[in-house]
Amino acid sequence: MLKAIIMDFDGVILDTEVVWYSIFQEWFQKKHQYYLPIEEFLMCVGSDYYTLFAKLEKKLNINIDERAFAEETPIQFIQKACDLSPKSGVEQFIYSTKQAGLKLALATSSKDPKARNHLTRLDLIKYFDVIVTSDLVEKVKPAPDLFLKALELLDVDHTEALIIEDSLNGLIAGQNANINVLVVPNSVTKHSKFNNYFDIVESLEELDINILKTRYQ
Repeated sequence: MLKAIIMDFDGVILDTEVVWYSIFQEWFQKKHQYYLPIEEFLMCVGSDYYTLFAKLEKKLNINIDERAFAEETPIQFIQKACDLSPKSGVEQFIYSTKQAGLKLALATSSKDPKARNHLTRLDLIKYFDVIVTSDLVEKVKPAPDLFLKALELLDVDHTEALIIEDSLNGLIAGQNANINVLVVPNSVTKHSKFNNYFDIVESLEELDINILKTRYQ
């Protein structure tokens, strides 16, 4: 029986991946005269950027100033993302999830203030029973920690939850947690190679929460 929905934030609720990709591209072009292809950027979508940076340092024989990146880019993100609207179908999906009597959690590799501030701005935070961010776990996606913590706080079994994800790292994290994952790719993550998912749709507008509940019975 389906008892809970666990939603990712970046790329699922807000189309932030497009914003971050432009920021990454601009930063690497300016600092290292390197055009960052989307295939490499996908390595950090839904996760952190450490693996990507390590690969680029080895590939390009450069030293990436992670401190400078961490100090400069969040300001750009705030400026570019401050007025983003929810992705199509998000609000109705959240409303219908709660109307169906299901629990709702957020599980994101982002820090707590970012996710909480946007959910508050969009007047959506009141619908979430649990918010799990990178501040609460040891490892972010593709490790299962975020989703396992969400299950713990929601007090549901892994067979009673469904994850909504947009990224390959998120899908792998869900698989590692042994939880069904429904994939909703965006304009960035559509370039990923997804497999072994519960279902895949182009938009949350396509989802009927009552049909999802039936599929769990």
